[in-house]
Amino acid sequence: MPRSRCLLRALVEAYPGAAPEARAHLVDWMSELQPLDAPEWTIAETRSANAAAGAPARPARADDLDQPRSAAQRSRLLAMLDAESPERRTAAASALRDWPEPDVSRAVLRAYLRGRIDVLPDTASPDPVHVGELTAPGVLPERALRWVDRLPEDDLPPLVPLLVGWWEHGPPAVHAAARTALRRVPADALAHLLAPRIEAGELGLLDLLTGLRLLRTPLLTRAERHLRTEGREALADGLVLLDGPLLAPGTAPEDAAALVSLRTPSRAPVAPADPPSLPELLDLARTGPPGRTREVLTRLVEEYAPVSGARPEPELRALVEELLRHPRAGVRLHAHRASRALFDRDTHARLTALLLADPLPDVVRRAVRTLGRAAWTPALPDLVRLLDHARPAVRRAARDAVVGFGGAAVPALRRAEAHARPDRRSLYTEVLAQITDGQITGG
Repeated sequence: MPRSRCLLRALVEAYPGAAPEARAHLVDWMSELQPLDAPEWTIAETRSANAAAGAPARPARADDLDQPRSAAQRSRLLAMLDAESPERRTAAASALRDWPEPDVSRAVLRAYLRGRIDVLPDTASPDPVHVGELTAPGVLPERALRWVDRLPEDDLPPLVPLLVGWWEHGPPAVHAAARTALRRVPADALAHLLAPRIEAGELGLLDLLTGLRLLRTPLLTRAERHLRTEGREALADGLVLLDGPLLAPGTAPEDAAALVSLRTPSRAPVAPADPPSLPELLDLARTGPPGRTREVLTRLVEEYAPVSGARPEPELRALVEELLRHPRAGVRLHAHRASRALFDRDTHARLTALLLADPLPDVVRRAVRTLGRAAWTPALPDLVRLLDHARPAVRRAARDAVVGFGGAAVPALRRAEAHARPDRRSLYTEVLAQITDGQITGG
């Protein structure tokens, strides 16, 4: 890089006397070397032309908002969030809203929640909002609810007590917005969080559950009965309680066949057939319906789990690896549990790594935690990539797993940091800092 600067300096000194084609190539090359967020190159010849045209050169000022990103610029913009002028506060917030650092995002959020600015912050921060941010002194509930409305559903359950309080005691606008936010919480999770207060007799909370499809529980059954006893038929009729677990699409033929078999009178006992062989069981697992596949997996674990020190049948690994890509999540998870009983630790970890690309975030999160607890280092590159996953729950699980590896995770993190976009590098530098701080503290 020093040689490049020396060459660039020599070219600039020779610039006035160079041919037009050489000057054009020099300008193109300098544009390619342009640093991120830096102002455009200004060559003496261009400066002189601008001066001759009457365009005065304005010196840079400390309060310029179009300066390159730096620690000094960040400090100036953060200080402007507390300025007396609303225009200056809004200008600072507009400049900071797309900065990737979590502390900057939190500063903009705090200013918005207290009514200091009207710029709604970005929700792309990797850290979820703590309840304390929304209950701090000076926070306006209506603004907090506008922010909550932009959060993903996975981040809402911890906020349920706060939202219920606003729904109960807030003015009409806050009451309506809190109800809307609570209706975005997964229905069964909301019913579970409200259960202690409903059990204590606060039946008015059931209004938050009306119209939602809820799994029937003893508590909700008793609550519905009490409502009808008290004559509150409209509220009781609004509860939609479903008996038993929800059936997955496509299981109706299987259920109908089971009912027919139960209704068919039993005949004379027949001699038991020979138990199916391993190839027959493998074929049943591959071609049968999901329920039959899970039954066969359980049978394979019971009959073909190897004794200590023995190797399992190679066909079993091929089957489990195939079922880990099954379209039904229940089959994939059952196959993963079977692999733990059938194979050694290393083979089970390799099969678990296949689930890191699963389409369901909950399955990915379970696989991340399993590999983190096993401290299986070959999974580190994939775990580091999941630090940039779209779902916050997966990002948090990946972060905890990578930090658990300690110093072994540093090379993978540094490679990811070197290839990441500038606005995403903090995802890796923060984990690196956490590992380094832990090593210093532990030492």
